[in-house]
Amino acid sequence: MTDDAIVRVRGLTTVLNGKTIFDKLDLDIPRGKVTAIMGPSGTGKTTLLKHITGQMRGDAGTIEVDGENVPSLSREKLFGLRERIGYLFQNSALLTDFDVFENVAFPLRQHTELPEELIRNIVLNKLEAVGLRGAARLSPTELSGGMARRVALARAIVFDPALILYDEPFVGLDPISLNQVLLLIRTLNHTLGITSVLVAHELAAVQKVADHVYLIANGKVVAQGAPATLASDGSPWTAQFFGGQIDGPVPFQYPAGDYATALGFPGGKA
Repeated sequence: MTDDAIVRVRGLTTVLNGKTIFDKLDLDIPRGKVTAIMGPSGTGKTTLLKHITGQMRGDAGTIEVDGENVPSLSREKLFGLRERIGYLFQNSALLTDFDVFENVAFPLRQHTELPEELIRNIVLNKLEAVGLRGAARLSPTELSGGMARRVALARAIVFDPALILYDEPFVGLDPISLNQVLLLIRTLNHTLGITSVLVAHELAAVQKVADHVYLIANGKVVAQGAPATLASDGSPWTAQFFGGQIDGPVPFQYPAGDYATALGFPGGKA
């Protein structure tokens, strides 16, 4: 899609428990943009994020992140790459034994030997960026869903990453919290000059924040384009996915043998 891609996926093939998740998948993530990965449930959207971070390896193909071939990296180099990638987990994944400040500070304490004063300055700076500096000493149980998502975002940017991966960042948010998170994704992407990749199902939210959308199904990219026009591109995949049709390229009936035979009728005839 672009000559300046921070992530390049070429020929990615992944088979899990006999099921093909990716079938020679190709896609590019343009640097400095917000790219959304969408598709029916079970099509491997979160799995793709795990491939990008080196948590999983495909059976064939290549994945390059910022010029580095992820599957071939040594353990040390892979950890170095991950420090340049922020990750916002599903449901925020905050540590319930730590307060907000310590949740954001956790990666710094684990992976650096920075003095306490510098850690404090960095953490408060990131919390200020997401509007929650005043919540530094609250526990995760005192946070609303939207606040928890913003704390998780502050933690994701604590190393000033070049790339942020968002795994279902909009799930469970009320309209106010959703708009706050959308604003933060777009603002941080612009002000920090980073690249954002988000896995999501909510087209209306994606249309507000994304520059480009990939629709993945059957292990491949079945449609792509600007979020404002993708839903009406005429593809049967986009018509079913964005129109909510019960049947289509994704069938309602899971493949099965003859029904009459399953019921025990002789010769398969009712």
